[in-house]
Amino acid sequence: MKKSLALLLCCAMLLPCPALLTSCGGEPSTTTDDGIYTVTFSVGDRKAETTVARGEIPICPEELLSWETEEHYYKVIGWDKEFVPADADTTYTATVGEYGLTLYEIRFNIGGEFVRVQTHEGETPIPPAGYETDLSQVDKIGRFDHWTCSVPEWGSELVAPTAANMEGKSTVVYTPFYNYDETRYYTVTFVIEGTEYKVQTPGNALPVCPVDPASAGTASDRFVGWDHAIEKATRDATYTAWYGNELFAEILPAKDGAKAILTMTYDDGLLDTAKWVNKENKKYGLKGSCMLVAGRSALTDNLAEWRALFADGTLEPESHSMTHDAMPADWSSHYAGNKGNNIQPKYKYELIDSKTKLEELFPGHAVVGFAPGNNTLSTSSFAVGADGTADLSRPLSDGGAQAVANATYYAVRQGKYGLQSLDPASDANEGGWYNLKIQWFREWMNGKANGLTWLDDAVGNGGWLIVMCHAIYGEGAGSTGNKDLTTADADKFFARAGSYVASGELWCATLGEATKYIRERQSATAYRKTENGTLHVGLKIDRTTSDGKPLDESVFNYPLTVRVRVPSTWQTVSYELNGETVTATCYVDQTDGQTYANVNVVPGGNGAVSDVRVDRAN
Repeated sequence: MKKSLALLLCCAMLLPCPALLTSCGGEPSTTTDDGIYTVTFSVGDRKAETTVARGEIPICPEELLSWETEEHYYKVIGWDKEFVPADADTTYTATVGEYGLTLYEIRFNIGGEFVRVQTHEGETPIPPAGYETDLSQVDKIGRFDHWTCSVPEWGSELVAPTAANMEGKSTVVYTPFYNYDETRYYTVTFVIEGTEYKVQTPGNALPVCPVDPASAGTASDRFVGWDHAIEKATRDATYTAWYGNELFAEILPAKDGAKAILTMTYDDGLLDTAKWVNKENKKYGLKGSCMLVAGRSALTDNLAEWRALFADGTLEPESHSMTHDAMPADWSSHYAGNKGNNIQPKYKYELIDSKTKLEELFPGHAVVGFAPGNNTLSTSSFAVGADGTADLSRPLSDGGAQAVANATYYAVRQGKYGLQSLDPASDANEGGWYNLKIQWFREWMNGKANGLTWLDDAVGNGGWLIVMCHAIYGEGAGSTGNKDLTTADADKFFARAGSYVASGELWCATLGEATKYIRERQSATAYRKTENGTLHVGLKIDRTTSDGKPLDESVFNYPLTVRVRVPSTWQTVSYELNGETVTATCYVDQTDGQTYANVNVVPGGNGAVSDVRVDRAN
C-alpha cells in the first residue's frame, strides 16, 4: 500500500502545474504571434503604419522623409533608434530639420570629379557617398580627416549656406583631406592543381606563392609556369599553375607549317608602284612592306593616299631613313663621298627620328624594321666639330650607325645577296638580325638571276626570301623611281608566289609580321598536356630577346603555330583564337607515323603560359 501511494505521488509531481498553464490573470494563454508586426513611423505631426514580417528591416515611406510648405523645407535628419529586423510591434520617431526654401549649389571635389549637391538654406550639405575612403593610391588607403573649403574662413567643417554667408559667392567647393597611414592589401590567389592558396599582399609588392608549385604535377607533366605573368599587386588577382611537357609540341619555323617565308620590300616610298603592288597582292593573296623615306615630301604630300593604302591590309610602313642619305661602312664604295654623315646626330635623325615620325604619321603601325640608304651602315664614327659637322681627324670606335640601328630596330635589311635563314642570330654578321640578306629584282632584270628560282629554292630548301625592289614599271604601274622590274615579270613572280601560298608551302608576310613571328618563336617554348581527358597547348614566352631587346606585348603578339600530337582517330580539331573558333585539319607525319594538328597561339605576358584548349571536331 505504501508503495502504491509513493508511486501516485511521483506521478503527480511529474504532471504540469495548472498555475503554469494560465496567464497572470489566471486565464489560459491566448498568444497569436504569427510573425507579422506593425511598425509606426512618427514624423512630426504625421504618422504612418506598415506591416513587416519577422526579421525584415522596416523602411519608412519616401513621402515622409521630406516635404515643403509655403515657407519652409522639412527633412528627416535622424531617428530615435536604429532600424533593426522586426521582432515585435514598434514605433520609430524622427528628428526633423527645418530649412529655408532657397537652394544653393555646393560642390564636392572627390578625386578630381566635381559632384554638385543642391542644398537648402540652413541645411548642412551632404557629401556624396563613399567620400570617407580614398582608394586612388595603389599601396595606401586614404582615411578621411577633414574638409578644405574654397572659402578659407569657413574652416574644416561643412557649413550650412545662408543668404548672409553666401552673399557674393557664385559657388562653394569642398575637398576632402585624407591621411594615408594605412597600407593597402590585395587578395592574391594561387591555384595549384585545384587547391587555392590566398595571400594578402601589400600594394606594389610582388606576390609570392606560399608553396612550391614545382612540388605538384606528375612525372610526365611538370610545372611550366603561371597562366599569366605575376605582377606587382595593384588589384585582387588569381594565378593558376600550368603543368605540361615539351614532348609532342613544337613551334613551327613559319606560320601554319609553311616551308618558307617570302617578304617583299619596296624602297623609297614610290606611291605608283605601291598602288600596283596592292592590286597584285589582292589578286594573289600576298603581302609586302613599303620602306619609306620619312622626310620626303612625296610621303607627306600624299599622306591620305598612303594611309588608305595601308588600311587596305596588304602593305605596311617600315623605315628607310629620314632622307635616304648614306651612312656607309668604310669598305663601301659609298664611303668616300658620304663619310661625313657618320656622326651621332646624323644617326639619330636618320634612324631614330624617322621611326618616330612614321609611327606618328601612321598610328597603330609599330615600325620594327629598317633598311639603310645604299644598303650599308657604318661601324665607326667621327667626333662632331665646333661647326656641327664631322671632324674627320677624330675617329671614334662607337659602333657607328650599325650600333644605333641594332638598338632601335628588331630587323635591319642590308645588301648581302642570298636566301636568309629562318633563324637569324642576334648580331650584325651576314644573315643576322641586323644584316638580313636579300635578293634584288634588278639582278633579275639585268639577267644575273631568275626571280622564279628564288621562290623554288626557298620552298625547296626552307628559308626566308627577302626581296628588295624599287620601281616596278610598265602598264598600270607608273614610271617614277629607279626601275627594277617590269610589270610583266613582276606578275610572273607574284603568280608563282601566289601558287606556293595557296598550296600552304609558302607564307608571304610583311617584314613586320615575319620579324614578330620569328622573334617571338626564338623566345618561346610550346607545351602539351591532357587534363581531365581534354587536350591543352601551352605557350610560354620570355619577353626579352637574347640580345636584351624587350618584346613588348602590345607589339609582339603575333600568333605562333604550334604543332601538337593528337590521337590517331582525330581528323579535325577546333580551338579559340582571339575570341573566334578556328578549325584545323589533322595530318599524319610520314617520318614518325603520328597524327598532329597545327594550333595558332598568341603569346602572353613575360613568363606566363598561354593556354589553348584543343577539342576534337570530327
